[in-house]
Amino acid sequence: MRNMKLLVLSDLHVTTGAPIHGRDPVTWLTRAVDHIVRCHAGADRCLIVGDLAHHGRVAEYRALKAALERLPMPYGLTLGNHDDRGHFLSVFGSDFADETGFVQSVIDIGTYRCLLVDTHRPGSGAGSLDNGRLERLEAMIAGADRPCLLFMHHPPIDTCLPAFETIGLIDRPAFAAMLAAHRDTVAGIFFGHCHMPINGTIEGIPAFGVRSPVYQSLPDFDRPRFLAGPDLLPAYSLVIETGSGLAIHAIEFGYSGSITASD
Repeated sequence: MRNMKLLVLSDLHVTTGAPIHGRDPVTWLTRAVDHIVRCHAGADRCLIVGDLAHHGRVAEYRALKAALERLPMPYGLTLGNHDDRGHFLSVFGSDFADETGFVQSVIDIGTYRCLLVDTHRPGSGAGSLDNGRLERLEAMIAGADRPCLLFMHHPPIDTCLPAFETIGLIDRPAFAAMLAAHRDTVAGIFFGHCHMPINGTIEGIPAFGVRSPVYQSLPDFDRPRFLAGPDLLPAYSLVIETGSGLAIHAIEFGYSGSITASD
């Protein structure tokens, strides 16, 4: 069996022409897809963990769907705080939702089970696993016959950033308690929302923040404000199964400077 190879993106913030911090999201998503086609066309799956659209509009999801049609591998999607579940489903259809209507799915790839988790909470910047989502997730983990990787928008860890204190995962304590009972099954968690490379642990399980392919943020540890770094390079993540674990790379596809090589 060939080792698993995943592409993980977050915070696309697709608009229908309006730039964000001077960048057109569709242009930069197209550049990311171009790079994927050129360099990682053999990946098993592309997983995108929320803030798919900037305003959650139907036209934005149509633009997103058109941009993703060029991916050479299947893709999975879940939602973030900028999204609208109804508008998303009207464009992408019910194939991306489970039987409860949440935009989440289970994908077995090689020796891993990938669980896309919908943390979207309508009308809020924060995320949640209410309405039975936490219990359903626990049941899926408990019944898994292989290690699980979780993919979600809102960070499950304490970022130590005041700006995210009120817009994180509001039921993080309950989520952590659930993970404590299944730390031998959950091998890792990938999340977005922060637009920066934040990594940490929760109940001994590694959690990895995914950068945005549009714009990056800078941490402010003192005040509850969001700092954008529009000139920072966008990136997507590449996750490779090594046989003894996972290797995770940030692919800075927007770099256009000089490259030197040495033996």
